[in-house]
Amino acid sequence: MRLAGLIAAVHSPFDDSGELQLSAVEGQARLMADQGVAGVFICGSTGESHSLSVGERQELSARWLQVLRGSLIMPIVHVGAIFLRDSLQLAAHAEKIGATAIAAQAPSYFRPRSVAELCESCEQIAAAAPQTPFYFYDIPVMTGVNLSMPDLLQRAGERIPNFRGLKFTNQDLMSFQICQRLDGGRYDIAFGVDEMLLAAVCLGAAGAVGSSYNFAAPIYLRLIAAVQSGDLSVER
Repeated sequence: MRLAGLIAAVHSPFDDSGELQLSAVEGQARLMADQGVAGVFICGSTGESHSLSVGERQELSARWLQVLRGSLIMPIVHVGAIFLRDSLQLAAHAEKIGATAIAAQAPSYFRPRSVAELCESCEQIAAAAPQTPFYFYDIPVMTGVNLSMPDLLQRAGERIPNFRGLKFTNQDLMSFQICQRLDGGRYDIAFGVDEMLLAAVCLGAAGAVGSSYNFAAPIYLRLIAAVQSGDLSVER
């Protein structure tokens, strides 16, 4: 599979008392369909996943999967957590409810110090959902884990059967290009820095995950269409 098009990193809805408001998901899903997004990224950074309990994350993911049943919008569930055991539980649940794919950030308190350590944690999470495509969510500005993504791709590609690629929320465009072209383009690299999408599309990005696609997807879709048609003129 490939994460193509725009994927909105959806907000987690809360009521005035700070409780999850699951009834809002249906309206969010309608808005995403109207915006023209290809998928939703559930319980990521924009979704404040690390401020939710495991149970809340499972309830929210299940509600999204219920609402999107029969839709063309891909549901990708973020299962990364500070505690690895929570990630395993979330990954198994995401597979059970039928997520299109799962993704996980690196542990951000006791951080992996090498690509080998990072790959080991990814391997355990992916194994908890063996039939579901797994993506590593690289976001060093938030996790403090800044390791070589080309090295991770090579190592994870050898060790993790359901490993598919990266959610690349990283401004290192050189590394992005290397990852895209590694092993003949074997890996799916979804770009995650919204304000740099134009540069990423010019470098061949086919898919992107971001928070601003919740409300501004039509603008970005016009940008992508302009690049694809060769229209790089600047309006003044």
